Amino acid sequence: MYHLSRNGARFQMFAPNQQQMNVMDHMKKQPMSGDNRNVMLESSRFSHGQGQMQMHDLNKLDVNSFDGVIFPGGHGIVKNLSSFVKDGKDCKLHGDVERVLKDFHRSRKPIGLSSMAPVLACRVLPSIEVTMGHERDENSRWGNWPYTNMVQAVKNMGARHHVHEPFEKNKVVSTPSFMWETEFHYHYIFDGIGNMVKHVMRLANK
Repeated sequence: MYHLSRNGARFQMFAPNQQQMNVMDHMKKQPMSGDNRNVMLESSRFSHGQGQMQMHDLNKLDVNSFDGVIFPGGHGIVKNLSSFVKDGKDCKLHGDVERVLKDFHRSRKPIGLSSMAPVLACRVLPSIEVTMGHERDENSRWGNWPYTNMVQAVKNMGARHHVHEPFEKNKVVSTPSFMWETEFHYHYIFDGIGNMVKHVMRLANK
């Protein structure tokens, strides 16, 4: 949201109107029992519900009303927007997520993907090229890459993976974001997301 606003974009935010797979306790890093929340209502916490920051139902997203689309990533990608957490490379996508990705790709409008979001595009768009960071866990002083199994999964889906940050090919722009766990270099993650947003906006204006 910051990078879109900083670069002068007008945007809207969308989320599916459905229950979450689970609610995480981020202190204990495990699901909470006895709590169930709606994805769209939880997503609205980011927006404060005013103007272009208002959250909309994903089933209302029309490709003809926008110049590009960005999926910001996070564990909701593999739990709520797809069945990846259960089915891996054979996962199914939420119906509106699949529709949106195919509509924008068919219309030759740019698609931005951050963090785990390339999983979605690789599942339904044949032979695309993305980056999700390193293909093996470096575990260096710079941090580590704990989700390298997802890189293998997108390759098994038929995608081509690049160790690049960010990477853009055929109007699909991706950046690893929090696929990288680092204690001291969050500005690289921030800058990577910013570069992805700039690429999407540049492609949208061509």
